[in-house]
Amino acid sequence: MRRRARNERVQPFRRRLHAPEGHALRDRLAVWADSVRHLVDGVFPDMPEEVTDRPADVWEPLIAVADAAGGDWPARARSACAEIVAASKQDDKGSIGIRLLTDLRDHVFEGIERLPTVAVLDRLYALEEAPWADMGGKPLTSRGLAKMLGEYMTGDNKPIEPRNIKTGSTVLKGYYAADLVDAWARYCPPPTP
Repeated sequence: MRRRARNERVQPFRRRLHAPEGHALRDRLAVWADSVRHLVDGVFPDMPEEVTDRPADVWEPLIAVADAAGGDWPARARSACAEIVAASKQDDKGSIGIRLLTDLRDHVFEGIERLPTVAVLDRLYALEEAPWADMGGKPLTSRGLAKMLGEYMTGDNKPIEPRNIKTGSTVLKGYYAADLVDAWARYCPPPTP
């Protein structure tokens, strides 16, 4: 699942149209909940090892319901729990990724179609007040750049990766602005005039 871009529209929820369907679902869930209450009341399910404290409190009822449902639900619920909790702990990593995307859009690729990785890094290092020249005592590397950008997708729903760029008689790895446009629309704040 990807974040909705500012220019994407979602179908609006209209109470008068959707309420009957919602009420029918609510009623079916209430009947089911009454039928399995004895299976989950007072149960303390085994939680994924890395899920503790407040996240465990939040997820415990959902895991208990998944255990009661049986089948592959217990494994699916625990997998989702572990993945979502781990992602929430890496919020700072996401913030630096958004900073990278924004710097690429506003400063590096401004009016440029493609750039070799070396040129991308040089332009990032030159930005004042940006972390790219000193990230924990070392500058951002081509591998680090590829790893950070690989967290985001192109418009074709493929990870952003360096591609071959022909410059004169040489071929270098680099990035195309077109591959970044979708991530810019989904994750970056609007450009400042």
